[in-house]
Amino acid sequence: MKKEKEKETRTSIVQVILDDYEHGDTDWRKYPNQGQNDGKRSIRIVQALYDEIGKTELNRQVLELQARHLLQDGKGQKISGWYTRGSELEQIVYRLSDIPRFYEMDGRVPKYERYFEPFLKLRQELQKLRGRQQTWKPWIDQCIGELENDLEREKIPKICKDEETREIYFNTLAGLNEIEEPVSRRIFSKKYLKNSKSFQRAVQDKIISDARKFCPDVDADEEVMGNDEVLSEIGIETYHQELSVKGPLQFELAGNKIDTALFAYGTILNAETLKYAKLLPEQTIRKIVTVENKANFMEMSYEEGTLLVYSHGFFSPKERLFLKNLRECLGEQGAEYFHTSDLDYGGIRIFMNIKEKIFPDVKPLAMDGETFFKYQEYGEKRDEKYLQKVRDTNVPAELKELKECILKTGCTIEQESMLF
Repeated sequence: MKKEKEKETRTSIVQVILDDYEHGDTDWRKYPNQGQNDGKRSIRIVQALYDEIGKTELNRQVLELQARHLLQDGKGQKISGWYTRGSELEQIVYRLSDIPRFYEMDGRVPKYERYFEPFLKLRQELQKLRGRQQTWKPWIDQCIGELENDLEREKIPKICKDEETREIYFNTLAGLNEIEEPVSRRIFSKKYLKNSKSFQRAVQDKIISDARKFCPDVDADEEVMGNDEVLSEIGIETYHQELSVKGPLQFELAGNKIDTALFAYGTILNAETLKYAKLLPEQTIRKIVTVENKANFMEMSYEEGTLLVYSHGFFSPKERLFLKNLRECLGEQGAEYFHTSDLDYGGIRIFMNIKEKIFPDVKPLAMDGETFFKYQEYGEKRDEKYLQKVRDTNVPAELKELKECILKTGCTIEQESMLF
């Protein structure tokens, strides 16, 4: 119905010629160089064209264009031919080299320009974006590169289709490249996007998706690393980073010496404390146990010489730095490191992350076959897709037994089950 309506509005053979030229996916792409093209195209005259424009008017226009040497005249194939000159047309033939003149006569913007203008504009904007920073963080550079690759495939990225959203996204990339210290989501949004809610409303989902694809410190699996943890990794705080501890930790803060052993039921070190606390060399810690789940952390009793740390999943960059400094502070004191977690894919990945980025000597605690079968009645069945992720994970030797238990039973067990 739409095509029929468009045809009904045509009043000239020039419009018919341009519609024919713009049909398909070849000729119109060569428009900038069309003036040097000596190729020809033909249009067979059918009754529908006479009905649309009117027979007398169509014939008159064809004769006029032939007189101006814009249509081929004469007899034979592949040229404009008349059954009866001025009365009955067989076909018309136009030269591709005359297309610019037809566009001028019709007043139509060439399809080439209509089609490629958005790509050209976006390419220019991406060049300006790259010029805003001397160097880019590798993962952000890959975000921009993905947009450029889409343009090469003549595809406008979804995030760039709306001009306002595109501007917010570009400013977000520039802001993320600039920040060196974690900043709260709303402060970041206000500083770089002029509105405290623009980041979360317009581009947060896209940024999280980008980070999962390109940032090496972010896990692509949503079951392993939540969205807030992803944002934390790239420097956006959705909440004040807090480290819950229970046990003897000694540090100096604002000139005061503090020993968290006095808090028998645990305490919380907020983001500013993590940043400014100076760890003291006279630590009495002999064992550090990181705990994934809050309920288990809260239920574990204070034990002299043991520091319990609630991990809530993956530790944030600020938390990792604090714990790495603590490991260095303990030095040669012979402290042991343990992690206890859900007996599932996420727990395995969290353990591996701690081993890689914080405590190289960490050992699993209650993450073995004996524990698994002890609480198996509380297990949850997993589908094949989930089990395949476990199967594909190259786990350290100390977790191979747990991996085999999961694959053998098709179940996983949440750490809270151990509190029953």
